[in-house]
Amino acid sequence: MAAPTLRLFDGFKHTHPELREEVKALQRALKEEGFRLRVDGRFGRGTEGAVQAFQQARGLDDDGIVGVLTWAALRGEAAPDAGHVFETTYASNNRSLLDQLEAVAQYRAAIEEGAGRYKVQPCVVAGIGSRESHWGLALTPTGPVGTGDFAKRPHPARHRDGGLPPDGGGFGRGLMQIDYDAHSFAREGHWQDPRANILYGCQVLHEAMAFMRRKTELAGHDLLRAAIAAYNCGPGNALKAQRAGRDIDYYTAGRDYSADVLNRAGFFQNNGWE
Repeated sequence: MAAPTLRLFDGFKHTHPELREEVKALQRALKEEGFRLRVDGRFGRGTEGAVQAFQQARGLDDDGIVGVLTWAALRGEAAPDAGHVFETTYASNNRSLLDQLEAVAQYRAAIEEGAGRYKVQPCVVAGIGSRESHWGLALTPTGPVGTGDFAKRPHPARHRDGGLPPDGGGFGRGLMQIDYDAHSFAREGHWQDPRANILYGCQVLHEAMAFMRRKTELAGHDLLRAAIAAYNCGPGNALKAQRAGRDIDYYTAGRDYSADVLNRAGFFQNNGWE
């Protein structure tokens, strides 16, 4: 199993103590390479120096950050295809994500169907559903029939007279949180059906990617990030951010949506999702 990306000061009480076991694994691996280190689970300057020396010896970028390429070298594994690997800062024992990993298992067939149909990696779909609904665990009620986003909006609006949808639910519908105001599927479609909801979410992502490909010169990882940002804030806002030279997440929730989705995707990838 892959491990999360580690860097200076991970494992310390005032930073990321949840990564202490992963830092210990790193320190043990470095000791096996001949470095004299204390296995204490704290990524201090001594550990950073050992990492940089190891990276230099293996012809890697000696930035002192332990990502997928450095982990592979430490373990004697073949270097992965970096274009299809997502690094994560989430600890392998993150309780919330482990609960989501268990919850998402029942939807795996639908996720892989949507991922195959719309040419996206399943772990990315898993990352979006994780951010949006914690795979149903954060919805009211919990599960695929639940809704989220109960913040009232200006009204009257085209499809409602009140600040919330007329059925009293939130604006986000189902596992992929399809927006009530933006998508007829969330008002008229079978959004409560998990397979239909997942496939529709994959379609939205696919259309966002096609839009950003037409309107920009983005490619690869940057194009994927732009499409994921557009999933959250709309293609127009994602394009507005890109053309203004701002981070692609500038108009997204928390201004970190695509970065966090791919961080989550890395966690799912580390746990068997391609």
